[in-house]
Amino acid sequence: MKRFLKVIASGIGFSSLGLLGALFSLLGLPILHLLPGGPDKLHRRTRWFVFRYFKALAGFLEWAGIFDLRTQALPPRKELDGVLILATHPGYLDVVILLSLIDQLTCVVKADIWNNPLFGWVVKAAGYIPALDPTMVIEEGAKALARGETILLFPEGTRTLPGEPYAFHRGAAHLALQSRAPILPILVACEPPLLAKGHRWYEMPRDPCDYSFRAIAPLDLPWPGLSDLPPSQAARKVTAWLEDRFNQEIHAAGHLAARHEAVHRQDP
Repeated sequence: MKRFLKVIASGIGFSSLGLLGALFSLLGLPILHLLPGGPDKLHRRTRWFVFRYFKALAGFLEWAGIFDLRTQALPPRKELDGVLILATHPGYLDVVILLSLIDQLTCVVKADIWNNPLFGWVVKAAGYIPALDPTMVIEEGAKALARGETILLFPEGTRTLPGEPYAFHRGAAHLALQSRAPILPILVACEPPLLAKGHRWYEMPRDPCDYSFRAIAPLDLPWPGLSDLPPSQAARKVTAWLEDRFNQEIHAAGHLAARHEAVHRQDP
């Protein structure tokens, strides 16, 4: 029975995402476009609505018993201007919760979302960065960080299997090198896994998941001579360094060995 009720709550959450996304695109965005202030004001207003919606969605899912949310050491919002947030990505809801925790967050969105007839208008109005071309992501990301925006990036590129060591794409390293922005690592963990890679929206564990978002000490690039190296070589060095730092943190916390995929136990 517990799992059945959670499946209903999950269905309501996913349905609201589509329904409210459509309503906001058709009714909300035209009004925001008419307000004064130009593109920058439009981006900020749209991000505020995104923040409020995902805050409500995350609160509903937690109320429904799907997860218990824990945050640790997340800095105050005013300290995140111009910061590159690199977060691990064990489940589908990671971005939902991060968007509910941090207002005015700039995301890098996949091409299928950017071109989606339902959500494309929203992410464009929010000033998000489309992952259409790696060079453009790096250039636009560096400009956004220089303007004081806070960028969220999942350096793994996609949801990863529980228990696997972290392996990052080089895009995060290239952006860090070009922007020289402070890096805030956020370790996301969910036990048991929830909506992990390969799971469907209706696959719910019986008991509430422990969903934690833990920020660790901000990082600065460690080698002043990196700019003298060819970009590909510098990015390899930074990627390996980031992987090592993240894996050290998660291993020290004891999560690496504890994570597992035995999620969907049957109700007795």
